[in-house]
Amino acid sequence: MFNNQNLVKYVIMLFIVASSTFYIPSCSIINEHALYIGLLAASTFVLLDRFMPHIVIIENKNNSNNILNE
Repeated sequence: MFNNQNLVKYVIMLFIVASSTFYIPSCSIINEHALYIGLLAASTFVLLDRFMPHIVIIENKNNSNNILNE
């Protein structure tokens, strides 16, 4: 279901968000709550990556020529 590259990406996201949630605010946050926020961000990232992967829009460079020829 998941390949190793994506799994590493999701775990890195979890640790970055959880650690920044714990260390950045001036009021202290419980470790458990920082972990919950990290899990929420990582799972949101998984869902976005799973259901909306890379979307590439290819434009036709000859679009104006096609309109003139019709």
